Amino acid sequence: MVKEKFDDKKILKDIFSKSLELADPAKKIEKIKFDHPLGQLFFVGVGKGAGRLSKAFRKNYPGQADGVVVIPENESCDEIGFEVIKATHPIPSQRGLDASLKILKAISKLGKDDLLVFCISGGASALLPLPPEGFALEDEIQLNKILLGSGLSIKEMNLYRGMFSQIKGGKLALAAYPCPIINLVVSDIPGGDLSLVGSGPTFVPDMKRIITSNLDFGSNINKFFSENKKRISRLRDQDAIVLKSVCIGSSAILLDSVRDYIEKKYEFNLLLLSSEFEGDASSLAKFHASILKEIKRFDRPIKKPAIIISSGEAHVKLPKTHGRGGRNSHFALALAKEIEGITGITALAADTDGIDGFEKNAGAIISGDTFKVLKKRVPEKDFLEDFDSFSAHKIASSLFYSGATGINLNDIRIAIVR
Repeated sequence: MVKEKFDDKKILKDIFSKSLELADPAKKIEKIKFDHPLGQLFFVGVGKGAGRLSKAFRKNYPGQADGVVVIPENESCDEIGFEVIKATHPIPSQRGLDASLKILKAISKLGKDDLLVFCISGGASALLPLPPEGFALEDEIQLNKILLGSGLSIKEMNLYRGMFSQIKGGKLALAAYPCPIINLVVSDIPGGDLSLVGSGPTFVPDMKRIITSNLDFGSNINKFFSENKKRISRLRDQDAIVLKSVCIGSSAILLDSVRDYIEKKYEFNLLLLSSEFEGDASSLAKFHASILKEIKRFDRPIKKPAIIISSGEAHVKLPKTHGRGGRNSHFALALAKEIEGITGITALAADTDGIDGFEKNAGAIISGDTFKVLKKRVPEKDFLEDFDSFSAHKIASSLFYSGATGINLNDIRIAIVR
């Protein structure tokens, strides 16, 4: 009997791209009805994919509107009739600071008969820097660099960012008052908390949220947080008029799209784990590997051929000296180590925006052979210990490139077991 051959890498790439098409937040915007205000409609789009989302809004809204759109410098944007500013991500820059000041100035002129449509997606925290009075842009850059290597969850990082800002943490809503606001949110926060996306410029902060970790940002920033951690925000519900906040994209919506696409096209037994995974990337890899090996050896909790899917956002706490690679590349390398030598398992781990950390790859596609290749070619180096996953995947030819997708719905992990 001839064993049937499958190109599981090709299948994983197909599921990644087609599922993003199905979960595209731009399609959701095109279905929303926006009533014309008595006065001016002002549109602000900020974050990864904000150009595409703004274009969808212009296509859907037939009336007159002015606006500002802030996108990462690696993205492009068609002519949409709004001012488009390119800023840097994940480290803030002067261009982002200029964009923040421009948006604040425009919004502060709006009145009660106007309408602010604020469309935000992941990446907005870095794209809209505006440190507190008495601090400089360099201070916010320092804050972000430390946060990115801290191993904290995106929720915890955005609490810091929201406090250390004159625009985030609801302060943009305060500047817009008494203008009513409609929020359109693409959530990159596990659990779907819309108020933390982009550090929540137009959401009233939850007073129950208190920063509990103690990172060292330097004496001046440390003093700021020690004085402000438990201080009650001056922003209250009556200081902002939020008409509605609509989730137009999330990891939960993405997993629904993945499931629907797989069930329609492929004959796999399907296991959806969770859209809310958080935690250390290596620990998550061990958890996923345990399920994959259980399916491979015992056909439980589901039988082969099987496909398991999860989403959320892994964390990587970087040492002072480290190599290259984002959290998905690190997760994939840790998973490759756990399944080393096991045939019939192929897995993809990628950031849905197409950019994993500071590199240009979306993530990696690995199998039971990946770690064997590394040990054969570079036996003396421990890539996981050195936090050098990008170099490892480059050697093993397991890097996955999708290009910038313009869609940011957390990380996606898809594994096939035969």
